[in-house]
Amino acid sequence: MAALHRFHNRTGALVSLSNDNRTAQRNHPTQEFNNGVVLSSVPLTDEQVLEVKIDKKVNSWSGSIEIGVTTCDPDNLNFPISATGFRDGTWVMSGSSVLKDGHSMIEEYGCDLDQLSEGDVVGVMRSSNGELHFFVNGIDQGTAATDIPAGVYAVIDMYGKCAQVSIIESTDNRVSVAAPNSTPSEVAHQLANEFLAQLSSQIVNDLTRTTEALTLAGDALHSNERLTFHERCGSLVKLSNGRRTGERRRPLDEFNNGVVMTNRPLKDDELFEIRLDRLVDKWSGSIEVGITTHNPSAIDFPATMTNMRSGTIMMSGCGILTNGKGTRREYGQYNLDALAEGDRIGLIRKSNGSLHYFINGVDQGMASNTCPPTVWGVVDLYGMAVKVTILDRNDPNYHHMVNSRRPERQRVPRQFTDPFDEDNSADDEVERLCFHTRCGTHASVVNSGRTAHRPNALDDFNNGVVLTNRHVRPNEIFEVCIDKMVDKWAGSIEIGLTLHSPENLEFPSTMTNIRSGTWMMTGNGVMYNGTTVMDDYGQNLDRLKHDCILYVIGPVIDLVLKGRRQALFPAATRRLLMAAACCTSQRHGEFNDAIVMSNRSPER
Repeated sequence: MAALHRFHNRTGALVSLSNDNRTAQRNHPTQEFNNGVVLSSVPLTDEQVLEVKIDKKVNSWSGSIEIGVTTCDPDNLNFPISATGFRDGTWVMSGSSVLKDGHSMIEEYGCDLDQLSEGDVVGVMRSSNGELHFFVNGIDQGTAATDIPAGVYAVIDMYGKCAQVSIIESTDNRVSVAAPNSTPSEVAHQLANEFLAQLSSQIVNDLTRTTEALTLAGDALHSNERLTFHERCGSLVKLSNGRRTGERRRPLDEFNNGVVMTNRPLKDDELFEIRLDRLVDKWSGSIEVGITTHNPSAIDFPATMTNMRSGTIMMSGCGILTNGKGTRREYGQYNLDALAEGDRIGLIRKSNGSLHYFINGVDQGMASNTCPPTVWGVVDLYGMAVKVTILDRNDPNYHHMVNSRRPERQRVPRQFTDPFDEDNSADDEVERLCFHTRCGTHASVVNSGRTAHRPNALDDFNNGVVLTNRHVRPNEIFEVCIDKMVDKWAGSIEIGLTLHSPENLEFPSTMTNIRSGTWMMTGNGVMYNGTTVMDDYGQNLDRLKHDCILYVIGPVIDLVLKGRRQALFPAATRRLLMAAACCTSQRHGEFNDAIVMSNRSPER
């Protein structure tokens, strides 16, 4: 019998080997989906099948294991991020397709590898006449390619859902390597017995896992235990307050892996309610809340719950997603992305199977009428959402907990006095508008705060954001003059207003990346929180030349360009705004890029 194969020591960037190099796993499988390529330590022997068992899968991604052969020597290989990235003599089975050097050869071949489960086995073999065969659970899928050169290495890609594989001892009884004296009927009988044995084993394993999960769920469902978060949670979550508070670690560095679930299934007509304790003004998107049939004791926690493809209903933004796909685009009166610290989000699975959400105690109506009977509550601390606490209406301190957080809703961007407040004195001395000294990494403020420029304008095209030193008052004009431009980049100056204070803003590469409280004119369009709201507005800023003057009147906002006033942003906002100008562009193009601008005192 041939010696058992091993994986080569050189692997993809995220691979760890164990079990004497017979087991490979992809590190951080719920956060990364590629860089999981491994090769056999030695070339394949003709007529010998190399088989690997899928040890572990995650639910975070699409796609799964890929397997094939390559003429590339692993000792000298610059490993690609996936097997389909190989070139120069590589054949790979991906899904139900066969690819050569990354290009499809056969669209429909054999079983779909993406549909395989943990415990399933895949194999690859080069025959003595140069044919390539793939095997799934011991069954030859047929000839996938011919004229395969001798001395090829096996390739396995732990891609997408596939997180861990192990090389196993290959069985000798296969159609392609059957004994010469075997009759077709004997081979068929043998193949059928192998298939039935594997199928029976898989059914037993599935039933065992299902029974264990149902037992746990049944016990928890009849429990009167107080709702808390389950001890198993996303990789970046920290639980406190008796597991009633969940918080995402490193919120300014990471935006996902913050999933938390209830410690037991929700009862019919039971309110699951949380309070939003902390937000950060950096990411797009915010808290997502919903239900799932997946038991937290057994689930492989995804990076975000909208990656789940079964048994899950989530409210995200102002829509409802079922198994990751939008089923209602507009639901209720609130957008979860616009909620503030102190706001409450609740849900009830009613006895008739309908799901209702509650925002600050107000029923938003039926979100779904097809809820399964056994579901856990789930919260995704995504994007801006950092910290939440479970509330209990039977708690004597409930009303205190609801009201005690309200002052914290006045977050940093709202720290200034409202210009419409009657107590705001019009006689106060007004500080002159200048650029704030805190600015983008490629920007510099000079001339006592009156001039901003990008010193290395021919090398860098973004990170040139500058904000005013104070908020813009009602009907006050913020005006800049373009002093200098370069003939290299596409795009040019962008100008607008933001709620974000320069003291607290994590400066983006361009202000159109900000997903909250920001209105910008870019080109001849207008964007609100990074989304275009007007496509054809006024003159095109990208076509302006030096010495052009732009100014904004806020917070009832108009744009005045070359002396002509144009309505720019909705006047309904009563929030204070910081004027923002952005010397930015996109790579490659023929239009000039504004690199120096001066803050001017407008002529009345």
